[in-house]
Amino acid sequence: LVAYELGAGGRMASVSFQSAAMGDVFARFPRALLVHRTAGPAGRVLYIFLVAGPAPGLRGGMARVVHLAVPRDESARSLSRMYGAFRAFNPAWAETRLLLVGPGLPQLPALAQAFLSAEVQLSVFHLCKRLQQQVQRLALEGRAERLILATLSDTVRAATESSRRKMHALLRDLVAPDLLPQLHIRWLLDDEIWATHRERSWGEASNYFRDLEIVTQGLSQVFSAELSLESCITSLARHYQNPQSSLDPSSPAAKLEATENPEGDSEEEINRRTEEGIKQSLSDICTEPAARLCLSEFAVVQKSVQLIGTGDDALSIQVLEDAHRVDMKGLSSCTCHFNQVFQLPCRHILAVLNSDRKTLQPEMLSRQWWKGCDVRQAGQDSADGLLEILKSSWNESLDKSLVVSFLTAEVSRLLTHCSREEFEHRYRTLRELADSWIGPYVEVKL
Repeated sequence: LVAYELGAGGRMASVSFQSAAMGDVFARFPRALLVHRTAGPAGRVLYIFLVAGPAPGLRGGMARVVHLAVPRDESARSLSRMYGAFRAFNPAWAETRLLLVGPGLPQLPALAQAFLSAEVQLSVFHLCKRLQQQVQRLALEGRAERLILATLSDTVRAATESSRRKMHALLRDLVAPDLLPQLHIRWLLDDEIWATHRERSWGEASNYFRDLEIVTQGLSQVFSAELSLESCITSLARHYQNPQSSLDPSSPAAKLEATENPEGDSEEEINRRTEEGIKQSLSDICTEPAARLCLSEFAVVQKSVQLIGTGDDALSIQVLEDAHRVDMKGLSSCTCHFNQVFQLPCRHILAVLNSDRKTLQPEMLSRQWWKGCDVRQAGQDSADGLLEILKSSWNESLDKSLVVSFLTAEVSRLLTHCSREEFEHRYRTLRELADSWIGPYVEVKL
């Protein structure tokens, strides 16, 4: 479907475009709509309409696009006509309940008038993109800028009240007071802005932002080319059908797309590549015994993963067992026994990494397990002993005295490096084992 308006000399002055596939997507998910505006040459602007609410099955950015439009200008009259064309193409527009827009979108009353039953609200995606760009323009000290951007990324994935307050406090601490007004950091504390985004899980938020980034970068690049409006809308339509074909390989969108899916692979192939990346990162970062333990945990993840819910600051994971909670800040802590005892990434942390298509980072495990790290000799002996036990095959030829010495060293380490409460618990457990296996306390000293 194409609606256009002719200007002087019979040339196209405005255009609205929508394919049958776009209409089908909006008909299935009409309740939340995101409106993105991007400027192009000769004063023209492109409006991109995207599905913004929960949309099961929508994998890949372009699947969210439901309408493209280039108005004659940005007067209230022109934009009202543009929104009117969208409504004419989409009978389901009356079901739209939420409109997400970027800061400073022109003629908001025209948008509100076109969708009388919908609430107009600031988009978290646009808010965070604007904040990222403004922070980068402040030319802060390198470490401060990296810390702010990393914290912003965490806030996007886990938009809890506490994470947003931490981000707000960090900006107040690291940015000069006279520069704060332009950052509009009050938006971080506005619960209404973040309410819809907070419903997404960590993985869903990451995929949602990635989708929007790919769409906005890719379509903006195509639109910025010096073309007639007729050629421009044709190029935009082609890009919608085949995003890779029209992207400059050096563009941020192309680089992001190439990183995520360099060959246009199937979902199965992408998952395989993610799993291989996690295995490789375990091998690169961990000592061999730690890597072997984590690979055993990851094998469980590959068989069955179920994300079962979110909390304020944690993700609740169930993997063929009772649920445990993973701390979302840094992904270094889980409530399960494996992580608490070994301080290594457990099956639940690895499940989150696999879901978010990320790899292991050194800060996710205790320093004693880092490959090549200068640890105390006792800890290294313990790791070496653990490797020997993992490699052994428990048969009659096994040197049992060597195994006993390794286990003794590990028990000694665990009793030495723990709190008083943990020591008492571990000591009682060993006391019971000794009494059961060898004899009563009066005969055997532990």
